[in-house]
Amino acid sequence: MAHVTQDHSSDHRRPRAAAGSVARSWEARRWEARRWEDWGNMVLGLLLALSPWLLRFTGLEGATLNAVIIGGLVCALSALALTLLDRWEAYISGLLGVWAMLSPWLLGFTAYDVAMLAHIGLGGLVVVVAAIEIWQGGKPDTAV
Repeated sequence: MAHVTQDHSSDHRRPRAAAGSVARSWEARRWEARRWEDWGNMVLGLLLALSPWLLRFTGLEGATLNAVIIGGLVCALSALALTLLDRWEAYISGLLGVWAMLSPWLLGFTAYDVAMLAHIGLGGLVVVVAAIEIWQGGKPDTAV
């Protein structure tokens, strides 16, 4: 009587997913879904930096310089967050957004509606997006 065996050698070659890799892939998908905050703040920072020219208040040196610096920092931090995957960017972006909202009073350009509204509006949106990112738990500290 011949003994028939089945060849399962192909099963040995198929990598099995470890429980940790399933959790990591889920975390990676969750992180990918939340990257919109960094892209959103990058666009808002760019808009704030360009707002003196877009809204024509370049004659106000303090407001122009403030918009360019704060907008550039928000944009740069967001770009950095896309590559480093750190949590601290959302907190700093939120603080920069608060500064942008308060700067019309702190730097004295409240009499200029366009410049004031640009800083308050775009700064407020930066704060909202940063708060959403913080509320959702931020990004993972390490790359997956």
